[in-house]
Amino acid sequence: MLLDLHDNLLETKIINSNIFYKEKLESTNREARKLINKYGIIVCDKQTHGHGRHGRKWISTPYKDLAFTIVIPNECNINGQNLVDLACESIASNLQKLNIHSKIKYPNDIYVENRKIAGVLCEQIVTDKITAPIIGIGINVNSNLDDLKLVKDKPYTSLFVELGQKTNRENLLKDIVEKIDDIIQKQVYQ
Repeated sequence: MLLDLHDNLLETKIINSNIFYKEKLESTNREARKLINKYGIIVCDKQTHGHGRHGRKWISTPYKDLAFTIVIPNECNINGQNLVDLACESIASNLQKLNIHSKIKYPNDIYVENRKIAGVLCEQIVTDKITAPIIGIGINVNSNLDDLKLVKDKPYTSLFVELGQKTNRENLLKDIVEKIDDIIQKQVYQ
């Protein structure tokens, strides 16, 4: 089912709340490079060439998982690993609310026991007029065990596998972005 983001207005103070949605993209991080001036969140339902650190492939099950990128205003002055840490903290906090006990596997992954459930990638965009970090996030939300068999490099899990029921992707996206915004606010306005 397609993401429906119309009713999920983001309540953010630092991250631009404009959402760019496309059903299919090669990579939300690549798209963020093109749209950096206009949008704060880039999200798609079907990411065909998602990637993690060192060019490792990230596979999201189309129409079931979340693949999105957040453009962070450069004036926040937070370095890359700190952004990855706060994104991981936000994901883990939201999983905890769903009674999923996860752990952050340094430097950029979220695991439930020995199974990967999410990954974060921070990249820096540098253009003539703008320098800004972007955070790409992939979360296995409603993938089932058959979907996860397609990923062969390590054991994976999803919220669906852990909870035995579907999770609303729109609400999860909103909760994660707003939590990241809240954490950034606390760091910037200390």
